Amino acid sequence: MRLLMLNGNTNAAMTDWMAARARAFYGDAVEVCADTAPRGVPYIASRRDCALAGGALVARLEARPADDHDGLLLACFGEPGLAAVREVSPVPVTGMLEASVLCALQLGARFSIVTPGRRWPRMIEDVLHELGASRRCLGITSVAIEDLALPAQRDAARRRAQAAVDEQAASLAPDVIIVGGAALAGLARELAAPTGLRLVDSLDAALAQSLALMRLAG
Repeated sequence: MRLLMLNGNTNAAMTDWMAARARAFYGDAVEVCADTAPRGVPYIASRRDCALAGGALVARLEARPADDHDGLLLACFGEPGLAAVREVSPVPVTGMLEASVLCALQLGARFSIVTPGRRWPRMIEDVLHELGASRRCLGITSVAIEDLALPAQRDAARRRAQAAVDEQAASLAPDVIIVGGAALAGLARELAAPTGLRLVDSLDAALAQSLALMRLAG
C-alpha cells in the first residue's frame, strides 16, 4: 500500500518531520510519499490561510497520476480543502482533526484539545459542530507558536504543550486530550499524561485511520 501525505503548510521541514514519523509508524506495511503545498503560508493560522492552502492542495493532487497511491492524508490539522479533495480523490482521504476527534470519541466520554494558533479554537469549533461532537468537547487551548521555528524548536513547543495539558487536566478533567496540529506532531508521546487520562496525537490518529481505510478499500 502507498500513502500520499499532503502538507498544506509550505514548511518543507515540517513535511519531512511528519513523513519520517509516518515511516516509523508504518514500518514496511505502507510506503509513504510526502508532498508540500507549493504556495500559501509556512503555517496555517486563519481561515484565509486555509482557503489558500486548500486551492493549492487540490491543484497539487490533480497534477498527480490518480493511481500512484492507495490513500491520502491531509497532513494539516486545519484540513484545508478536505471536502474538495475528497470530491476529486478516487482513494480514501483522511484529515488530522477529524481522525483525532473520532479516536477521542471511541476512547472516552469527554475530550479537550491542545493546538497551536490563536484563531484555531473557533475554527475547530465549526468542525466539531459539523461532526456532531461539540457537546463532547470540554475545551480548546491555543498554544502560542508564532515565535517558534518548528519543527526545530521542539523543546519550547513541548514545554508549552505540557503546560496546556496539565491545565486542562486540572480544570476540565477530560478523559482524552487531543494534541493537534502539524507543528505539534509527535509531541503527545513525549508528554506526561496525568493518571487516567489518554493523550491522542493527531498525526498518529490520522495515520492509524488511513491504514484502516486503505485496508477496507482494498
